[in-house]
Amino acid sequence: LMMLVARADGTISLYDPSRSRPIKSWLSPAGGRPVTRIAWSKTRPAVFFALDAASKLYFFNLLQDEGGPVHTESPQGGAEIAGMCVPDPSAGARGSLKATVCVAFRSGHVQLHTLAGKFSEQVKSEGEEVAALFRRWFEAC
Repeated sequence: LMMLVARADGTISLYDPSRSRPIKSWLSPAGGRPVTRIAWSKTRPAVFFALDAASKLYFFNLLQDEGGPVHTESPQGGAEIAGMCVPDPSAGARGSLKATVCVAFRSGHVQLHTLAGKFSEQVKSEGEEVAALFRRWFEAC
């Protein structure tokens, strides 16, 4: 079990609950802006998402790039994002939902975005690779 923490300085840290210090940190992918929301993918153990105060959504894939986000999205037309979440696709009727990110705008509108396969479909042995990566980071700190 690992825990992601978003910080006001834009830093994202990964904690093992048995330690008081993070085993890995990403220095402000948001350019120093606060990271306001963070969520693990429900379908890919190597993927998580972060939202910053400027309404940018960052996609991380730890197996593709350990150093930072692999993709960034911003809303069109200057819309402000108030929040985001990653619903559990298995919670749909017979687990029929696709992997999505739910985005809530300050205007009150909500959008559900279906994730591309590279962010939603688990690759072979992904769980084992992520566990090995976490062990390596744990042992290095």
